[in-house]
Amino acid sequence: MRKKIVYNDEPMQVGNIVKDFLPKPQELIFKKERVITLRLDDITATALKKTADQKGLGASTLVRMWVKEHLSQTI
Repeated sequence: MRKKIVYNDEPMQVGNIVKDFLPKPQELIFKKERVITLRLDDITATALKKTADQKGLGASTLVRMWVKEHLSQTI
């Protein structure tokens, strides 16, 4: 059996009002990404994984950040 809902005329409690919770239109544009294969020796790959783990990131994310950082400094 279902519990019957009883309606009354009491005022409703209003929650927090959130303004502009949707992203801006330019943030909705999909960015094209390309996959690049990178071969590393075991020692380098292990060190990369260890560094990424210490920073709480994935190895690919860390490499992507490093490449972007390096390129922004050279331009």
